[in-house]
Amino acid sequence: MSVSKHFLCIALCQMGLALAQESGEAIYAKHCTECHGDKGQGVPDECEDPLEGDRALPSLARYIDRKMPEDDPDLLNADESQRVAEYIMGAFYSPEARAKNQPVPKMAFSRLTNRQFRESVADLIGSFGKITPPGEGSGLKARYFESDGMNKKSKQAFERQDTRLDFDFGGKSPGEGIGDEQFSIDWEGSLLAPATGWYEFRVSTPNGARLYLNGERHDGDGNRRDDSGGKRQPAFIDAWVSSGGEVREAKARMFLLGGRAYPIRFDYFKFKEPRGMVRLEWKIPRGEWQVLGTPHLSPAPAAHVAVVNTAFPPDDASEGYERGSGISKGWQEAVTAAAIETSNQVVGRLSWLQGVKEETPEGLRKFVEDFASRAFRRPLDDELRRKYVDSIFTEGIATDPAVKRAVILILQSPRFLYPELGATKDDYTVATRLALSAWDSLPDAELIEAARLGKLRTKEQVSTQARRLMADPRAKAKLGGFFERWLKLDLETDLRKEAELFPGFDAALVADLRRSLELFVERVVWSEASDYRELMQADYLLLNERLAKFYGVPTPEGGGFELAALDPAVRSGVVTHPYLLARLAHHNQTSPIHRGVFVTRNLLGGILKPPPEAIEFNDDHFDPKLSTREKVARMTQNTSCMTCHETINPLGFSLENFDAVGRFRLSENEQPIISESEFETFEGGKIKLRGARDVAKHAVESVTARRGFVRQMFQAVIKQNPSVYGPESLAGLETDFVKSGYHIRHLLVDIHTLAALQGIHTRP
Repeated sequence: MSVSKHFLCIALCQMGLALAQESGEAIYAKHCTECHGDKGQGVPDECEDPLEGDRALPSLARYIDRKMPEDDPDLLNADESQRVAEYIMGAFYSPEARAKNQPVPKMAFSRLTNRQFRESVADLIGSFGKITPPGEGSGLKARYFESDGMNKKSKQAFERQDTRLDFDFGGKSPGEGIGDEQFSIDWEGSLLAPATGWYEFRVSTPNGARLYLNGERHDGDGNRRDDSGGKRQPAFIDAWVSSGGEVREAKARMFLLGGRAYPIRFDYFKFKEPRGMVRLEWKIPRGEWQVLGTPHLSPAPAAHVAVVNTAFPPDDASEGYERGSGISKGWQEAVTAAAIETSNQVVGRLSWLQGVKEETPEGLRKFVEDFASRAFRRPLDDELRRKYVDSIFTEGIATDPAVKRAVILILQSPRFLYPELGATKDDYTVATRLALSAWDSLPDAELIEAARLGKLRTKEQVSTQARRLMADPRAKAKLGGFFERWLKLDLETDLRKEAELFPGFDAALVADLRRSLELFVERVVWSEASDYRELMQADYLLLNERLAKFYGVPTPEGGGFELAALDPAVRSGVVTHPYLLARLAHHNQTSPIHRGVFVTRNLLGGILKPPPEAIEFNDDHFDPKLSTREKVARMTQNTSCMTCHETINPLGFSLENFDAVGRFRLSENEQPIISESEFETFEGGKIKLRGARDVAKHAVESVTARRGFVRQMFQAVIKQNPSVYGPESLAGLETDFVKSGYHIRHLLVDIHTLAALQGIHTRP
């Protein structure tokens, strides 16, 4: 046979072998459909979840080659696994395949969430009052008086600004010009609430004290006035009658909305008791008792905030963020109760609302018309005016009951509760979406005016408004809520450790740890750079004296929380913040599983399915000489566990140099810590993780991780899945995020703008 014929035969044989190879689709049909379904939809009692995910093709092919089928992982060779992976990827596994197979997703029609309802009501009523932006958190204005008899102020001795409401005068005078036996003090200004929720307040004194909160108002000159027509409202906490020298406590609690300033006044007097002492403490949501002081007190005046106290059933959070998807009987009853509560607040303050020029039928009718227009986020048409205004003001109905009925009707209206109601999508729709995404509230007057003038139709116009809204404290409070959830700060469970193993790790230290993380995030996000890379890779912590001592860091100067530079080879941003490391650990030892799950989902944007069977980590079942890493590796070594734990374990093991309270260590049980692991990325590559900084570095460099961060922020602020806004929405946002220098606030403006213009005909 000639050489040419020989090579021709070889080529024909190779072609025949290639033709004889089964396609990936055929292999899938033969070996995979029984458990996963013919289109990857899942099979009851087998693999019920759809066959979809975010692994890259190389990673998916390797996983199939090593793990599938579960009962016979050696059935397919590497080449066959590659062909199956290629088929699955293009058919239904990848996001692109799912987008191709499914109809274009639609925006979920949803009601206001509980937070959005409360914020909207506060701003709706507040829009008829005076705007009092929060002042600097530098303390309260304090006036010290010499007294002549019990609680009789004879003259003001001096005035100053106090930063902390905790005083023990003993038997001495508080200052020059005041006697030792009798004097009085009043503190006034505003309280700056950092988060939304229930706040507890506690007054301790052997003398007399009263606390007034969110009841008083101020006129344009800063003079104290009251909503009840000149009469002082009842004190929020009344401990005015002294106890003859014995220190006593008085408590009360109030629901406050985060990012707002509330009028506060604290009055105190001493009359011939042997000791002068007063302390005002508070307990913020998910916090511990602490003295009320800066930066949460301001000398600036504040207006009353209309806060809805009605309890709502929890919003649906099954997708990882609150959304207004549930319409239960309990929710409807709560809306009715909240509407009645709000109507009582409105009627009780009619004379103080700027929209009410005079309490006549004509004046109140105009007020209700404006109230409905602002609640519905657009001017009223004739039909809405007849239903919500004309029908209310009929003969024989007194004006106050008419206003009350109107407010109840408006706040229960679908026009208020469902912001996207109606087919018309115009500039007012854009204004509504911007206010909801930035503030969880209603458009302000400037947004409504921009909508009226048709100035919300270009990307530049909308971005400009989004940046303006971002400068408001309400936006800061909402973004803070996202980071609370993202970093496990929203958990209600106590963070406790075994006292014998970790002496000094008490409630006060936990409160400081939490505050340290909050301040760190605030410092990074609201800095000029707002750099995501700093959030992940910073080599410093914000510590006070107590934390510095516990974690073996030189005590910072200044007394409060100060920047403490640390070893960059050890600490890395939020990844190694001791609050997070302690939260993601057991009461007596570390938990690589909890830490690994958190890093996978929150920092790397991975998707983990619930385990088929929950297995409790029981330390007593293992040889005490084993390290935690060895125990976890043994517990998760079977095939079904390793489906997820091949991702979870390496990430968790990389953080083993930090103990259960987040202190750095080099050994455990007198054995050196081994933090190195090989990690298969979601993009399909393999990297070596030698510790926490490598985890943080990968979170910054990984496209999947960055898109995961974008997705989580998008869902938290928009209350929708990004897929609604097009299959390329996440990719586009992530690309612009990198171009901006990883600027977190720029990313947020881009998210606001994209969502606001969805389905709107824009102009160039």
